[in-house]
Formats: sequence, structure tokens, C-alpha cells
Amino acid sequence: MVNAPLPEPELDRLLLALLRLVSPAEPAISGLPVVPALSASEARALIELAAAHGIAQGELAGLLGLEKSTVSRLAAGLEHKGWIRRGRDEDDQRYMRLYLTAEGGAVASQVWRAWQSRQARILAGLSTEERAGLVSGLRGLVRGLAAEGLAAENLPGEPVSVPGHAAGG
Repeated sequence: MVNAPLPEPELDRLLLALLRLVSPAEPAISGLPVVPALSASEARALIELAAAHGIAQGELAGLLGLEKSTVSRLAAGLEHKGWIRRGRDEDDQRYMRLYLTAEGGAVASQVWRAWQSRQARILAGLSTEERAGLVSGLRGLVRGLAAEGLAAENLPGEPVSVPGHAAGG
């Protein structure tokens, strides 16, 4: 057992506020005027699918932190909208994967641009030092979440690449 100090009251308050703001159950997380009929889960799924260029449904469930049955319904809805298609894995025909359609790629690109625009607005008020501290702190937070089994072990090494949009910018 690690003998770690309890969080400072201000840190505890800020982490709780952050969790409330980014909760997957919070519909306002998408806040995207570009695609009004898009849920937060759909938006996140499209971004993950764009970054992966095809992914197994179970893998998508893990990335989204959702139950496989929930992702099955989510994928069915995205397929119904014409944004994804199911297809055989190119390397192993036994497995089915989810792929973005051209229309889905266009929606994913809109979502990505909207999220980047929001991120730029949020971070605009931070100084260079505050941004560096935020990056360092978030890396540590992800490490801590991974140690608790609540996040992937490693951060992605490459910037997210969304069709129709340059990677990382």
C-alpha cells in the first residue's frame, strides 16, 4: 500500500469539477453546432475510429470505457446513419472491424475541428508556463489512472490523425 498524502482541498475540488465537466454521461461535452444530432459517445467513437483506421468493436468499447453491449448499439446507430461500415479485418478475415465511411470521415473531421477549436479557446488564457505545467500534470494524472486500471498504460505516441485534417493540428 502506498503511503500517499491526501489531496489538497483545492486539488480535490478542481479534480471533482474536471470530472463533472468531462463525464461521458454529460451531453454538453459534445457541444458541437456542426452536427446537432450527434451524442458525446458518437463523437468520441468517430474520433477513435478515425485515429485507428478500423477497429474491433471490443477495442472501441475499451477505448470509450463503455460496455460491449452499449458499443454494439452505438455502432448500429452509426451504421444506420451511414457513418461506419462493418468489414473483415484485412490481416485476419476471421475478425470483423468497424471502419468509417467517407461520410463518417467527414463528420469525424468536423468533430475534430470543433474540439480543437474549443481546446484552443479554453487554453488561450494560459501562459506558456501554465501550459507546460498542465502537460506535465496531465501526464502524471494519466500515469496514476493507468496504475488504477482506469486508463491505457501508455499515451498515444502519434498525434491523432483524422481524415481530411492534418495530424495534431
